[in-house]
Amino acid sequence: MRAIIIDDDLLTVEAIRDSINWGVMGIDEVDTAYNVAGAKKLFEKSVPDVVICDIEMPKGSGIDFLKWIRKNEYKSEFIFLTCHESFEFASTALEYNAISYITKPFNIDKTEVAIAKAVEKIKKERHLNEYSEYGEYWLNNRKIMLENFWRELLFLGISNDRASIQEEIETRNLKLNVDDNYYLLLISVIKSENKGVLMNSQTFEYALKKLSTETILGQLDFDNVLYYVNSRTHNVLIILPSSKVTEQIKDLCLSFIDNCHKYLKCRAACYISDITTMSSLADIRVKLEEMDQNNIVFRNNVFLYGDKDIFNTKGQYGIDTNILSDLLEKGEKIKVVNYMKGELELLVARKNLDSSVMYSIHQDFMQVIYAFLYKNEIQAHNLFSDKVSQNLSNNANNSMFDMLKWIHFITTKTVEYAKEVKKSYTIIDKAKKYIYENYKEYITRKDVAASVFLTPDYLAKIFKAETGVAVKDYINNYRIEKAKGLLRSSDISISMIASQVGFDNFSYFSTVFKKITGVSPVLFRKEES
Repeated sequence: MRAIIIDDDLLTVEAIRDSINWGVMGIDEVDTAYNVAGAKKLFEKSVPDVVICDIEMPKGSGIDFLKWIRKNEYKSEFIFLTCHESFEFASTALEYNAISYITKPFNIDKTEVAIAKAVEKIKKERHLNEYSEYGEYWLNNRKIMLENFWRELLFLGISNDRASIQEEIETRNLKLNVDDNYYLLLISVIKSENKGVLMNSQTFEYALKKLSTETILGQLDFDNVLYYVNSRTHNVLIILPSSKVTEQIKDLCLSFIDNCHKYLKCRAACYISDITTMSSLADIRVKLEEMDQNNIVFRNNVFLYGDKDIFNTKGQYGIDTNILSDLLEKGEKIKVVNYMKGELELLVARKNLDSSVMYSIHQDFMQVIYAFLYKNEIQAHNLFSDKVSQNLSNNANNSMFDMLKWIHFITTKTVEYAKEVKKSYTIIDKAKKYIYENYKEYITRKDVAASVFLTPDYLAKIFKAETGVAVKDYINNYRIEKAKGLLRSSDISISMIASQVGFDNFSYFSTVFKKITGVSPVLFRKEES
């Protein structure tokens, strides 16, 4: 499904786009617009399934846009955004068949409920249309309907009270008993531990589901297996009947873990719930995910719901910042990594390494790195702005392996750049190169400093010491040299030359030119010609 978000407030659009778990909702494409005209262009591309639109915008209101949609007989489900509740807005929304409206500032949970309601309505209408057109086909192909039911039940698309679940079962004509009990099995594979080309492709989803169903269920066909992804892991949920025996499920999970390592080259962890009711499955899913989130070390293992406390260590840990700072000052990057490896292994041995401790280690280590960079007048936010640094940092809390990989990377980058800064001529060469490549643009001392990850004052100090010239003067000298070349070799107007070498003010260009050369640009051209 496809959704579009329309609001003249850029921050609101980005907040909704980036906060909602669209994949779980069944929406795989999200477009944005900042006014009604832009939204209409998106309709030309293809008609979206769900529209989330602000009511009050300067270039056409959301009400007018909804009227336009209905006039053109588009079938999109419409959700309004509004800063205040109004009977007039509500009545107009109902008149034109809007499904819901959300008050700002938007609440993630309420927004997801509104979107889930819209998606569910679309699905029901599609089911009805498809059933009427392909009645016999859908009668014999309930797998998709059953899988959708489980997904919506587990991810709160369906209310978890017994009456609502019974109504959904009857509406979908499913052969399920609302009073039956189940086990819920969560299979988790950490994304960053897999080096295979499959990990980021749809093929991996198929492979993981196929392997889990063959091993756990002993069959290829499945309607009670759900695949989904979060920021840390690939996940499979399997809803199992209560007639299964826990030990039997555990043995099957161990076989799956072996197969996962053998065929997919990755480590898995399995979490088995206690026997639970259909209405409790969504809550149990959340609790199993919390177990996995806290499981930093014990992959390649099977855990029962009763084991959940082994991950909640409530451990406290503080890095010895003095040791790390001393090692960084000496440039001992390998010793830094080995020290942290030893600390992590000690925490594992004491069973004190959980997600909260990993978070603390991450933050404390960054503090040590930032303090070292600050002392050396290196700008951390520029040094670590590349995608590799960001990705490794984002994954660091996933596992001990990811933490050590990030520590090794950031330590190496920090120590090596600090060494480079001490060789001031290397930094000055890089600063000059930046000036040569960007002199035509508006650049300042701050821009040049950022290009070499230093503070402006520190760059100014070492630049003047190395070249004998201030950064600003060096930029102007280079610009004037380029201008002299153009004055000699072309008939371009002097004002155009000024612009081409980075001056946006002709008078200032003439002043600087005369200060450096002793003559005005006009006289220089006359003398040279």
